[in-house]
Amino acid sequence: MPRTVALIRGVGGPTALKMPALREVLASAGVGEVETLQVAGNVVLDAAGRASGDIAQAIRDAVRGAFGFDLPVVVRTHAQLVDTVIRNPWADAAEGRWVQTVFLDGRPASVALALPDGILEEAVLDGREVFVRYPEGIGGSKLQAGWFEKQLGVVGTARNANTIAKLIAMSA
Repeated sequence: MPRTVALIRGVGGPTALKMPALREVLASAGVGEVETLQVAGNVVLDAAGRASGDIAQAIRDAVRGAFGFDLPVVVRTHAQLVDTVIRNPWADAAEGRWVQTVFLDGRPASVALALPDGILEEAVLDGREVFVRYPEGIGGSKLQAGWFEKQLGVVGTARNANTIAKLIAMSA
């Protein structure tokens, strides 16, 4: 049975979480058996019939209670992750780490996305995701997840195509 993926935004630096501790905290909070990928807040779990919003809130509450960090959580099912790859116009790009999907916690009020002049990056808003291609790398780009949050008025967290492929495999 396919599993669900929770993406915790902002894991790292001053809000770094040890993945073994995170797995233990989430299991204790009743989220169930979880797997993590990397140290970036990628959690794969069995939804057990729970709504995505309930899962996100349970994880957010558990992280705040155990670690003291109030980090937003965006949840997608396995099928929804597969669908993002299908809809991503740059899914076949040779350099998967330079293609990102910004997963939004809701539909933005505006469907228009005005990119700054003079940038090389390309971005497409499609539903609750923004697909971004960084032809010269992500590091120096202005188009980070926070930029999209400000433009669209919703919370988002980004994952590159390589990470999404791994999460799809783990949640299958």
